[in-house]
Amino acid sequence: MPSKALIAKVLEASTAYKGFFELRRLTVEHELFDGGSSGPLVREVLHRSDVAAALLYDPSTDKVVLVEQYRAGAHVAGAMPWLIDIVAGRIEAGQTPLETIAREITEESGLTPASIESIGVYFTAPHLSSERVHLYCATVDAAAVAGHHGLAHEGEDIRPLVVDRREALCLPQTQPLSLWAGLALAWLGNRAIGQIEGSHSA
Repeated sequence: MPSKALIAKVLEASTAYKGFFELRRLTVEHELFDGGSSGPLVREVLHRSDVAAALLYDPSTDKVVLVEQYRAGAHVAGAMPWLIDIVAGRIEAGQTPLETIAREITEESGLTPASIESIGVYFTAPHLSSERVHLYCATVDAAAVAGHHGLAHEGEDIRPLVVDRREALCLPQTQPLSLWAGLALAWLGNRAIGQIEGSHSA
């Protein structure tokens, strides 16, 4: 933690592009750790609303429900564009992150969560974006998974996938994932280890 609160100022701000996201061009100046000043710096930031995302887990069968869909960013990066991911969606004006993720779980997987637990809130890429992800783990009935889902008017074509927890935890080592999917799976793996250690200590 810094020894004192540093000051940063936005000297100028403009919108360079506005569409599916907004690209803001900022001229900023901030204090340095040694007490000096950075001087004017130009930075560009992708500005969008926050995201709510959830890992779906069935504790009765020890299975994870993931979703597979086309992702343009992965396509441009030269990766397989049909990514295995977790349920996620934009937080709309007037909605809470919890309301958003409950809606998205139904829209993208067809399931109704029995409970939703908060994992944390994270900046997805603070060096270039203002986006934060509100990350959750929701308990579901994996046996109820069926069909394809998503909103047709948004061009969504989403396929739910049911996999064993152990197989799901190996995915970060075998293929590219979204940042929030990797975080959620790491959280699930750490929780499982903690539960095992707790049972041994008891």
